[in-house]
Amino acid sequence: MILIADSGSTKCDWHLYDEKNNKLFQKRTIGINPMILSDVEIRFVLQQVRTDILFEVTRVEFYCAGGNHEESKHRLIGLFRECFYKAKVLIEDDLEMAAKCIKGDAGVLCILGTGSNSCFFDGSNLHKRLPDLGYQVMDEGSGNFYGRELLRSYAYGYMPDELRKSFECAYNLHADIMVNELYNGENPSSYLAKFAQFLIQHKEHIFIKKLIKNGVDKVFEHVLKPYRIEMKKHPTYFVGSIAFFLQNDITEEAYGRGYDSVYFIRKPIEYIVKEL
Repeated sequence: MILIADSGSTKCDWHLYDEKNNKLFQKRTIGINPMILSDVEIRFVLQQVRTDILFEVTRVEFYCAGGNHEESKHRLIGLFRECFYKAKVLIEDDLEMAAKCIKGDAGVLCILGTGSNSCFFDGSNLHKRLPDLGYQVMDEGSGNFYGRELLRSYAYGYMPDELRKSFECAYNLHADIMVNELYNGENPSSYLAKFAQFLIQHKEHIFIKKLIKNGVDKVFEHVLKPYRIEMKKHPTYFVGSIAFFLQNDITEEAYGRGYDSVYFIRKPIEYIVKEL
């Protein structure tokens, strides 16, 4: 039995398959980001999953943000082996999962979920040309980026009144609660990303359209800038929920910049399964 997990900072999808590619189990938990969660927190999530699985797992494939850091990889392997002690454990970066989705073809990969990430896949190897410095410094065009922009517009008072009222109805915006989540919360990045749902729901409003346009511009100017040459020669694949829901805006911007081969993958785990 093979257990495959696709984890962002906000949520993690778990699927269990037999040797004939039949799905036997699926579950969604909070996201496991080894750069954020402690061993105790990760162990708790793994035990939740293990308790619900009634089969012996022989292989685990876990894809997550931060999975390419050696220290995080070793931590995760040890924790997984505590719960799935008979299984072979593979820990990979979320970009590795995205690369497997395009089945050996060369292309530029851009993840837009809770955070953002990018690389060029040459058909065999990933070429990543930007550092991973976290949501405080980078992550343009991601869920936490848009959440931060919405909170800024609310706090500074330039969010239009009709949106402001809807925003207040949708979330608890008490200053003390927000400050605590942002400075003392377990996962500030995920907390910010939750506000992006409001952006998606109101994306036809002219104010929100401008926020989206600003974020999409930053994706092309910063997140994808190191891969401009490859984008002229190869397709660009946008992966993740934010990319999926903003695909019209992203496609329009891509075409305007001369990139006419653009594809979207909302749930890469579904593509990985087809290759079992």
